Amino acid sequence: MLRKITRLVTIPIKFQLQFQKYRTHATSSVIQYFRTLESNPTQHDASHIGRFYTVPNEEYNTLFGTVTNGFPTIFRDQCRIFRECALLVRSPFIDIKNCIETYAVNLPTLRYIIYGQLGSGKTSTLSHLAHYGFLRDYILVHVTWVPLWGRFIKEYQPSTKRPGYFDHTTNAVLWLSHFRTQNSSLLARLDLKTSKEYTWNQRESTPAGSNFTDLIDHGITRPVHATECIYAMIQELKQYSTQGKCKTMVLIDGVNGFYYNSVRLKDEHRKIVTFDKVTLFEAFRQFFKSDWTGGAVVGVVDSYAVHSDYRTSDYPRHLLKKEGWEELDPFVPIPVDLYDSREIQTTIDYYLDRRWLAHSNAGTQKARQELEVLCCRNPYTLMELCASR
Repeated sequence: MLRKITRLVTIPIKFQLQFQKYRTHATSSVIQYFRTLESNPTQHDASHIGRFYTVPNEEYNTLFGTVTNGFPTIFRDQCRIFRECALLVRSPFIDIKNCIETYAVNLPTLRYIIYGQLGSGKTSTLSHLAHYGFLRDYILVHVTWVPLWGRFIKEYQPSTKRPGYFDHTTNAVLWLSHFRTQNSSLLARLDLKTSKEYTWNQRESTPAGSNFTDLIDHGITRPVHATECIYAMIQELKQYSTQGKCKTMVLIDGVNGFYYNSVRLKDEHRKIVTFDKVTLFEAFRQFFKSDWTGGAVVGVVDSYAVHSDYRTSDYPRHLLKKEGWEELDPFVPIPVDLYDSREIQTTIDYYLDRRWLAHSNAGTQKARQELEVLCCRNPYTLMELCASR
């Protein structure tokens, strides 16, 4: 009797192993078409363009695991459902990567401005660069979305150090936590020290020669000083990079938001605070000066970063306004176009592989053409269309 039961049990297991072997063989053959097995963006080149690569889970959690990870909500949900973060290797990333690797480190830091239509993949390009900088041992200064500090501000107060300026509190603490998560392992290896003493009030100060991480910890534990801690960190990072102690990569999504006033930011007389009186804006704009070396500055201009009245064009000259254009000039413009024919077919193949398109006819030529027409080859629109089916 036991022999019969064993036989009944082993037959399904045998079929299961055969089916698993078939699935593995079938999947590996498909991977060669729309995926690249090279998960290290420092090795990506023109031969990888148009294929997806997977960000390792540990690196994804370090770079994008915080509350303000920079990805749209629909993409974060997609990563959670797929249990992986897959980014498409595109030419804008390769162009910036090649420029960074060939640019002389002893010259003033070069600025790159990414621009393009809404939903064209500008944020994905910036995230790809964040992964690249992380593996190349750059200290990442990653601002995931500038409007979070303007139109969607949480708390603010008059500056105790700069008359007429206003400081963020909660938003500054959130960014410091994000910075610490992304750079904790690298900062531990570099063991950077502060160049001077920073006095916060009559009883609290950070002496010269303290660990650089002490500035981060003080800002997180003392929200009232968080903005000034960020200002001090930026001054120190510029000095470290110029001295060759580290490399700094500044990544700012919605950089044009630094040059617009927020109707939600008002002083004690209920008057709107101008953008040049926001301490956090002033701090990060220090990176746009040409007085430091050993780094790279990459910004994304986006029409969603400003009020709807200013969304008539996607070009940097319009979105940055006169103040931003003059402050960032000279810079290297990097356009992010809509999908070409190969990229959109690759993306559809990826969704089919993930069973995100579950209809029996989803992979047919007619369905592919329908999706291409409906989304107009816009990456974000295609993601929305596939998520609704």
